[in-house]
Amino acid sequence: MKISTQTDNVTVGMAPGRNAEHVLTQLLATEMENTCGPESKRKYLEMHGARFADILALCQSQVPDAYARVLDVGRSELTVRLTTYYHKVHTLGLDPSSDDGGHREDSEMDAVPHFTFDLLQADSMSDWPDCGHFDLIVFSEVIEHLCVAPEFVFAVLNSLLADGGVLICTTPNAADISKRIRLAFGRNPYERLRLYAGNPGHIREYTSGELCAIAHSVGLQCVKHSYFNWIQNKAGNRIKTTAMKLLRVYPSFRSFQVCILTKARTKLLAVGAK
Repeated sequence: MKISTQTDNVTVGMAPGRNAEHVLTQLLATEMENTCGPESKRKYLEMHGARFADILALCQSQVPDAYARVLDVGRSELTVRLTTYYHKVHTLGLDPSSDDGGHREDSEMDAVPHFTFDLLQADSMSDWPDCGHFDLIVFSEVIEHLCVAPEFVFAVLNSLLADGGVLICTTPNAADISKRIRLAFGRNPYERLRLYAGNPGHIREYTSGELCAIAHSVGLQCVKHSYFNWIQNKAGNRIKTTAMKLLRVYPSFRSFQVCILTKARTKLLAVGAK
């Protein structure tokens, strides 16, 4: 059935179903260009350069052995940085040949072994990857993109962590000051669900208390937690930018957090001990 009059978002003479398909296709294409295109990737790498450098330095301080077995969750520019120091870097995530979302590293990394595993399947223990144990696991800016209970994901990573190994998790701070201010003015501070499932935005962000409690519930312990300001808005209003810098002197107002985790130590009581 054709529509003979024009209404909002409905093209004259176009069937409703076909119009919806056209509109959604255009929205999807625009979103993919804005979030997955070359310019988006360039800006992303520029904005996150400080994060990559700090995480590499943090990894070196926690696991200084250059021949340690390392697992980077996700294949990205951070993987490339890790290979400049560590000799045994591996990656875990979606099949690189079919993973075209976000800002994946598209340069050749043939020397970096990859284990294919979709973290969204972490709730199926029979599908967990069997790839040995690692002295260092880097889990950076991933957890907020997952629509699966984080307990499952941390349990998978715990199963891959060697005794004495270190798991470094970085993720946005759900309670950073900019989000608190936007919420106070009645604006939703969190990202809307995206159209393109191949590059999901932030599904769920976490506070420090949530992150540590979730990890602890599956046998991990947080040995250190800290906050960072890795992304600075230099193009905005100067007064606003200065005010935000002053407010973020207070650690929990900062935009990113780092949680350093190890396997929880279990106290064993000897039978008959006095």
